[in-house]
Amino acid sequence: MKQESIWQEPLYKCALLLGVGVLGALSTSPVLAGCGLSYPLGTLQAQWQAPARDVAQLIPAVYRPGSEGFIHVGLQASTPNNGIEGLWKVVFVSDGVPPNPVPAGVTTDFGTVQWHSDGTEIMVSGGRAPSTGDVCMGVWEQMGAFTYKLKHIALAWISSDTPPSMGGPGPSPAQFLGPAVISQKVTLSRSRNRYDGTFTIDQYNADESVLLVHVSGAITGTRVTVD
Repeated sequence: MKQESIWQEPLYKCALLLGVGVLGALSTSPVLAGCGLSYPLGTLQAQWQAPARDVAQLIPAVYRPGSEGFIHVGLQASTPNNGIEGLWKVVFVSDGVPPNPVPAGVTTDFGTVQWHSDGTEIMVSGGRAPSTGDVCMGVWEQMGAFTYKLKHIALAWISSDTPPSMGGPGPSPAQFLGPAVISQKVTLSRSRNRYDGTFTIDQYNADESVLLVHVSGAITGTRVTVD
């Protein structure tokens, strides 16, 4: 019989309460696990920027099987920040759709994200303590003229300095809770300064044999520039 760690039961309880509706019902700031799963910080909102009008012109395009149609190569080569590559401020907001336990409208995470031209991505979560794993990485692919999909993997930990609101304190040294798979599909605005889309987060236990919590919602990105 497989021997269980003395921390196993508390860890599972942590993951299942991490922002599940129990904590949401007990406090005004429910908390969650995984990069992209964290405590909401009130009324964080991404700033809307009106799309700029594009000038009609011929744009090189290629066809990729399985995509939504022809993909514009570089969108507009003459425009600075012509694709999704770059630095963004992001906000995750729950949609409350079951089995998502987080109420609709709750901000589950925020942070900064870099989309790289080689198809990789990295995020630093502002809603998670570094000791619990606030940096996570992913890969992305362009699916349409302005549409992108992302698969992002976060590694969640619980440690002795994990606050009670997030299921702590945990063991010392820290113990791995499990991976969270974050999927996104976003659409870049024609101004190239904003993207909007949907996300799902599936938090697993350490060996990925049990899905602990599923969260879904909307994500907004606002481009960061040097100006």
